[in-house]
Amino acid sequence: MNYIKLIMSIGILSTILPFSFPGIAVESDVTINPIEIAQNRDPETYVKVQDMNSLVMQITEGEYTFRGILKRIGSREFIGNDRQSRVVFNPYDGHVMVFNVATGKEFYNYYIDPVSGVGEDPDTMCDPETEPC
Repeated sequence: MNYIKLIMSIGILSTILPFSFPGIAVESDVTINPIEIAQNRDPETYVKVQDMNSLVMQITEGEYTFRGILKRIGSREFIGNDRQSRVVFNPYDGHVMVFNVATGKEFYNYYIDPVSGVGEDPDTMCDPETEPC
């Protein structure tokens, strides 16, 4: 008999307790505010090999534009900046990262097709528009 009273009182407490003590109640209606993540954007990006240690890059999306020369900073990365942004680019895998110069906050983080001809002398590279490579 005491066992039945115990089960009934636990059942009653389990339905009353969350409403009596809101601090320990489980919230069932959670609203998640959407945020804009830089990784979801994919701006138009053009890259041209200028020489063995520099690339010309143009990035455009809406009102944002970057046009500049990226210089080799290591064996695989190139970096360049203008007044508003810094671009870090790995032409071998196509990884592009764009940061705000003032705050360091990431604007973009995306991939494009790898760039061929990086590290080659442009004078020895073929031009696909005029000859087969």
